[in-house]
Amino acid sequence: MAKKRVRRNYYKNSGSRKKARILSRMVFGARLVLLVACMGGTSLLFILAHDALTQSSHFEARQITVEGNARLSKEAVLRQAGIKLNDNILAINLKVLRDNLLGDPWIAQAEVERELPGAIHIRIKEQVPVAVIELNRPYFLSEAGQIFKPVEPSDYTDVPVVTGLKLSDIDPGNPGRSLALGAIMEVIRLTRLHGSVLPSYSVHGIHADSELGLTLFGFPNKMVIKLGFEDYESKFDRLRDMIAYLTPEDGLQHVGCVDLNDRDRVVIEPSDKMSLLGVCYRKEM
Repeated sequence: MAKKRVRRNYYKNSGSRKKARILSRMVFGARLVLLVACMGGTSLLFILAHDALTQSSHFEARQITVEGNARLSKEAVLRQAGIKLNDNILAINLKVLRDNLLGDPWIAQAEVERELPGAIHIRIKEQVPVAVIELNRPYFLSEAGQIFKPVEPSDYTDVPVVTGLKLSDIDPGNPGRSLALGAIMEVIRLTRLHGSVLPSYSVHGIHADSELGLTLFGFPNKMVIKLGFEDYESKFDRLRDMIAYLTPEDGLQHVGCVDLNDRDRVVIEPSDKMSLLGVCYRKEM
């Protein structure tokens, strides 16, 4: 005789199961509401704590130091930074303050540090102009060979004036940047060395020419020094030897032009005043 198949009663205890599910959902919902309430309370607590700290007189800036400024005054640096004494140092966004400082073209680098409970330390590095380059208007040229600001009437810096270049010659994004710019920066570097035979203050102008190379003006009495292309360090050495070779009667005040293009000799030509006196000569070394 075949066994009778037992059929499950799916409706048995269905009410209790439904109640259990509802209870479980209510418990989950209560926990979720409690979690959200806790998070909201914690956030509110943080907001209240932040407001209390950023408005507390205990964290007011009682000391603000500025280092590295020579051209810019401390007051100008603080104005650019947008900070003043008694500002709450916890309310200050250091990144924004640093970005404000870098917005001044004279500031090349800036660091800002907060010291609890009431001090802000600012360290900057100013741009050092090594030349003024004449393009559509005069611009300052940095030690890295980059334009960093136009020259204003209020600016004063005793640096050489560079002529003969185009804007594309100094464009950092141009892969074919002019070799003349590299030559100019090398000559400027040599003039800025301690004990240079051509100290930077004595060089009034540098002209770049694609055929003649570099020509310097100044040192002293509007003397012209033709450097030509390449090998500038050895040419500076030969110029030093030439100056030592001149007799007291010759004197640099009578020299109008020094031509260092030829590696085997230095050609010296007299100044216009000497030419007018009929003393026109060429001395070769």
